[in-house]
Amino acid sequence: MRLGKITQAAWNRSVRKPLKKKQCTVGKMAWEQKCAELEQQIQRTEQSQKTEQDQKTEQDQKTEQDQKTEQDQKTEQDQKTEQDQKTEQDQKIETGRMTVWSTESAGGKNANVGAYAVIKAAGELASQKVMAEGVSIHAILPEQMQEEDVKHLTDTVGELCKKMNLEICQIQVETSSFVTQMVVTATAVGEKKSTAIREQEMTVAGEELLLCGYAGLEGTLRILDESEEELGTRFVPVFLEKAKLLREKLVLPDQILSVKEQVSDIRQIGSGGILAALWELGEELQTGFDIDFSKIALKQETVEICEFYQLNPYLMTSAGSFLLVTGQSEEVIACLAEQGVSAVRLGCMKDQNARVIKNGEETRYLDRPAADELARWWKEHA
Repeated sequence: MRLGKITQAAWNRSVRKPLKKKQCTVGKMAWEQKCAELEQQIQRTEQSQKTEQDQKTEQDQKTEQDQKTEQDQKTEQDQKTEQDQKTEQDQKIETGRMTVWSTESAGGKNANVGAYAVIKAAGELASQKVMAEGVSIHAILPEQMQEEDVKHLTDTVGELCKKMNLEICQIQVETSSFVTQMVVTATAVGEKKSTAIREQEMTVAGEELLLCGYAGLEGTLRILDESEEELGTRFVPVFLEKAKLLREKLVLPDQILSVKEQVSDIRQIGSGGILAALWELGEELQTGFDIDFSKIALKQETVEICEFYQLNPYLMTSAGSFLLVTGQSEEVIACLAEQGVSAVRLGCMKDQNARVIKNGEETRYLDRPAADELARWWKEHA
C-alpha cells in the first residue's frame, strides 16, 4: 500500500462497505464531534429539566399567592437556599453529566488487534462505571500490508462494535514507514454523572476480591493470532480451534456494568497481568489483602500455550478480565453468571499494608509489577 492515508476509493471498499453490510452505526465525524453531540444532548436535557422545574415553581407560587405574602415567600426561599448549600457541602449531589473518554492501543501483525484495542478502551471506561457509547479508531500500517488487511480490521472491529452496541464514529487508516507492524489506537467515549463531592475515603477492608474472567486470556489469544502456524507444530488443529473460541470468554462492558451498583471498585487487568493489576489496586485503595493464588482462574489453553513459549500467564496482559471489590459477593457472582460470565473469589481486602498471596502452605508477599510477558514474547519473536 502507498504511504500516507489510504485513498477514498480504498476506504469506501474496505471500510465503509463492510460496515454497511454488518449494519454497524458509523458516521463521518471524528470522536470530538461525538463528544460535542453528547454535550448538546446533555444541555438539551438540562434545559428541559429546568423548564419543567420553572413551570412547577410558577404553579406553586400561584397556589400559595393567597396564603403567603411576597416577603414570606422570599424568606422561605432564602432558608431553602441556605439549607441546599449546606447539604451540598456535606454530601455528594448530582450537578449534571460529563463526557469521559479512554484511549488504548494494541499492536501486531494480525488485524484482530483492532478488536483488542476497542475492548481495552471500552473496558477502561467500564472500570470507571461508564458505558462506552462511541469509538474512534486510528490504524497505522507498515508498507507491506495490503488492502485485504484493512478489510479484515474493519470486519473484526465492526462485528465487535455491533455486539457491544457501540457507534463507530470514525476509522482512519494510514501507512507509515515508521512502523513494522500494525498499530491500532481506539478512543472510546461515554458520559457519566458529574458530581460535587467532599472527598471521602472508601472503606473496602473486609470486602471480598473477585476475579471476573480468566488471567492471561487476551495475551493467549493474541499469540495464537500471530503464531498459529508455529503452534501447529506442537498442538493438533482441534486444540487450536477450541482456543480461538475463547474470544467469547472475554468480558464485555455491558456484562461487567450489570453489577456496578454492588461493587466498590472495578479494575481491568491490563499490561503486566493479574499480578500488576493486584498491585495497582492495592496502591490506589491504599490497602492490603489476603488472596489464595490457586483460585486465580486460567484456561487450560492458556497454560499450554504459555508453557510452549515459557511464559508466565500471571504476568500477561488480560484486557477483557476484571478485578472486583465487593461486599455482596454472592449477589455479584450470581448476577454475572446470568450474564454468562465466570467470577471467582480470590480473597479479602484487609486494613493492612501487607499484600499476602497464599498458595497451599506457602505464603509470600506481592512484588512490584514486572514487565508484561506478551511484550517479552514480541521482543523474542519479532
